[in-house]
Amino acid sequence: MQRHSAQKNADNQGNALVIILVLIALLAALTGIAMKSSNRSTSNMDVETARIQGEKLMRQAKGFESALLRLMTVNQCSENDVNFENTLTTRTYTNANSPVNNTCDLFHASGAGLTYSNPNDSVLDSSLSAKSDFGEWVFTATHCVLQIGSDDDDACVDSEIALIAIVPHINLTTCLQINTMNGITNPSGAPPEESYDETASEFTGSYVATSDPELGETASGLPLIKHSTGCFKNTSGSWANSYIYYSVLLSR
Repeated sequence: MQRHSAQKNADNQGNALVIILVLIALLAALTGIAMKSSNRSTSNMDVETARIQGEKLMRQAKGFESALLRLMTVNQCSENDVNFENTLTTRTYTNANSPVNNTCDLFHASGAGLTYSNPNDSVLDSSLSAKSDFGEWVFTATHCVLQIGSDDDDACVDSEIALIAIVPHINLTTCLQINTMNGITNPSGAPPEESYDETASEFTGSYVATSDPELGETASGLPLIKHSTGCFKNTSGSWANSYIYYSVLLSR
């Protein structure tokens, strides 16, 4: 009788151990599923946030473009008169060609009436905060995008140089989303690559090509051709390995 009772207790303990092991296995499986779901949700959230912030960046650039058009059509400003002078950027955009009454200024009540504001921090790569022009718009007239405007021969001369708004050092996810929204191929899941001279002068009224002014010229930069808005990875200079957002404000 005692032997039978002992055997029964052993069986019960064995069954309990099996149940505990099964419960542990189920708990581990559920934890794994929850973690995968959480990671997937976080990833989707990051992509969605990048898309929204990318749209805001493009809307801001479109605002510059519309203001520029208004200055040229309503205020009768020439392409050399436009003035991006403001009190926030580290670069100085004072244009000596611009009328002293400020009627050709984007950021003045007498001109386009815009208020300059820096890009939203969420589009930036904070690890690059020590680099020049971080967190600012840069307005230049030293490059062109191939097959935009009058450029149709895979080379840019001064008469074909575009007025471009740029935000350097944006984060990869935003860069990819900007390209996706603009129909630009991201080769192998990475942005196109181009060499951009970050030391190019800020726009103060002149359109002068740099030594290598074409965006879309290199084999890895081909997806940028015909796209007035997009993003690429810079391969040279102090902006090297930064992702660069660009938007053509005036093609020539």
